[in-house]
Amino acid sequence: MFGSKPKKIKKKKILFMAAVGAYNLWDELILKLEVQFIQKHYWENISITVFTYDPASTLILDPSISYVSYFPNDIRHHFFRNVGYLFHNIYLIARADVLIVGGGGIIFDNEPGVSVWWLFAQWSMRIVTARMFHTILLFWGIGLELTDITNRMRLKWLFVSGDLLLVRDSQSKWLLDALEIPSIQVPDIVYLYDVPELAKPISPVKLVGISIRWGFLGYRDVVIPDIYDHLVALGYKPIFLVFSTSGDEEQNDIAYIRKVMLWRTYNVTKNITQTLDMIPFLYAMIGMRLHAGILACVHEIPYLPISYGPKTNDLISTLGIEHLALIAKSMTIDWFDSNWESLVTNYVSEQANMRDKHISIREQLLKNLRNI
Repeated sequence: MFGSKPKKIKKKKILFMAAVGAYNLWDELILKLEVQFIQKHYWENISITVFTYDPASTLILDPSISYVSYFPNDIRHHFFRNVGYLFHNIYLIARADVLIVGGGGIIFDNEPGVSVWWLFAQWSMRIVTARMFHTILLFWGIGLELTDITNRMRLKWLFVSGDLLLVRDSQSKWLLDALEIPSIQVPDIVYLYDVPELAKPISPVKLVGISIRWGFLGYRDVVIPDIYDHLVALGYKPIFLVFSTSGDEEQNDIAYIRKVMLWRTYNVTKNITQTLDMIPFLYAMIGMRLHAGILACVHEIPYLPISYGPKTNDLISTLGIEHLALIAKSMTIDWFDSNWESLVTNYVSEQANMRDKHISIREQLLKNLRNI
């Protein structure tokens, strides 16, 4: 009763570095699900700090989570503030027990206006700092989309044998295998998203979500208004789903949709939270965004994909919906109409397919994470 006071267990310091802070639903959902998974398994013995470009972008409502700014963060306009960010970043990485990098795309050269050199420079600084102070590194669900051979070879600067590398797609694994860097491919963490239990309203109007993104449709973006009008003519209520609201039309879905639908009237969600809230009420989903398809699967909603690259091709194969797929830069309204008719005709079986895929992928993901 009057013995010595038990020792207080020192909490493990865990840092998360994902591509968050830019009001992107995809990135914020990945972070939320990763944090929830870690909390569920190690709640009492950890403290979590999240690096972000803007904490207001987060979907995590948890006062126990700390947020700090990345370095660099708008360095052109806030140089001296960024000096503070730099030293604070180094200090936190040095004191941390574990640094979790990802998920999502961290290095890529396939998007217009993106400096792959700048991406390499930032991640090199963070990872080298972690290695210098012997902070454990975990790369969780990262994506590597590199088309240039020189950029691919630079991956050897970032990763070394012995790193725990979890990649999200076969293309990323293939790149690392070619460089003899061991990695494990795991399903996207968003497959663990818990769908809210909401009753769908009884209405003769069927909502159809549409997700598009800038830079991958080319001149085929002229087909989007035709698809929208065609759905309206068939008696559906289409609504554009906004997955990103940062900056100009390259990253801001609202600005891009406004350009594509110029002078037209249309329905659109206004932010990423509204998009997340809207998805449970959809009859079907048409989409380019990777997480439009994953969220359709999680909600067991039939999905008509528009593919633009390796990661969306991977998703289509994983969900077994090749027969519904459109190719972004070659799709036509006739092609869409044919695939849409197939989706509607086989609606019940498409819904069952999404349900079965979700169950099996979720089980596989949990098994992967338990074995690591």
